[in-house]
Parts: sequence; C-alpha cells; structure tokens
Amino acid sequence: MELLGKMSLKNGVERVLHVPGNYTGGILEMTIVVDCALPEEYVRETAADVAAVLRSHSEIFRNVRMNLLFWESDQRMENRIVPLSIVQTGRCFEKYPATPEEKALEELLKNLKLFHARSKLILVLGEEKLLIRDRDVMKREMQPFLGKKSLFFLRNTPGMKWIRGFHL
Repeated sequence: MELLGKMSLKNGVERVLHVPGNYTGGILEMTIVVDCALPEEYVRETAADVAAVLRSHSEIFRNVRMNLLFWESDQRMENRIVPLSIVQTGRCFEKYPATPEEKALEELLKNLKLFHARSKLILVLGEEKLLIRDRDVMKREMQPFLGKKSLFFLRNTPGMKWIRGFHL
C-alpha cells in the first residue's frame, strides 16, 4: 500500500471512530468486507496492509472483534470471525471463494444493516466500479448508521472513500 493509501486509511478510520455516538471505548467490533470478484493475491496483500496499518495506528486495534465478510454474490455472503493478526498473515484467505460475478451494492448494504449493525467500523475492499441498481434503495440502506461507519477501498483508486461523500 502506498503512503497516500495509508494516510487516507488512518484519517478515514479516525473520522469514523470519532463520529458522535459511534465508538465510546472498550473492545471495538469491526467488519472487513471482501468482494470475491477481486483476485486472491490482491485481496491478500491489501487486507494484510490494512491490518498492519490499523494495528500500528492505535492500541484499539490490538484487541478487536473482527468479522470478515466474503461477498460472493447477491444471495451468498459468508461471515467469519477471525483475529486481525490472521488477516495480516493472510491465513484466513486459504480457501478464498473467487466468484467473478456481478453484484449489487444495495444487497451488500442490506446484509450489513441486518447482521453487522454492532460494527463500529466497516471497511469494504471492492472493485473499481460497484454496481448500483437503485440509488434510492442504496441511500435508504445507508441510513441511519451505515453512512457514518463505512469506508470503501476500491481497486485502482488511491485512498479510502467515506461513504457519505461517496459518489458512484
């Protein structure tokens, strides 16, 4: 990960964690979403870089409850609970479910809203172009909290995107 990406990640995480009412201390719960259309090698390297930056950035990330969500299709999303150190070593990607099919962002947001509402930080590793079938549904699913907690790291795009300012 380049220096600009690391700085953008740190700043984005700080913005998310300091949103009023988001993280107030204790053990942090977070989610990393992996778009399974991405090549395995790219996912391994990027996830390891993200984990390394987070662990070196703050003591909060030394003891974190980490959900790793594999976004395989609109209907199939597999959640695994893994330590951040395992993400950093890449061992959690040994059985990587590579599925290069087209997926809608709205379906991911619905899943996050239902099953990852407790996460105070949501990082999405995604393709350069994310498919949005209905912008109104996307905006509705981001309310009331996903827009404040989510950062998107898109392939071939420098830095992180905060979803509130995310223009697709």
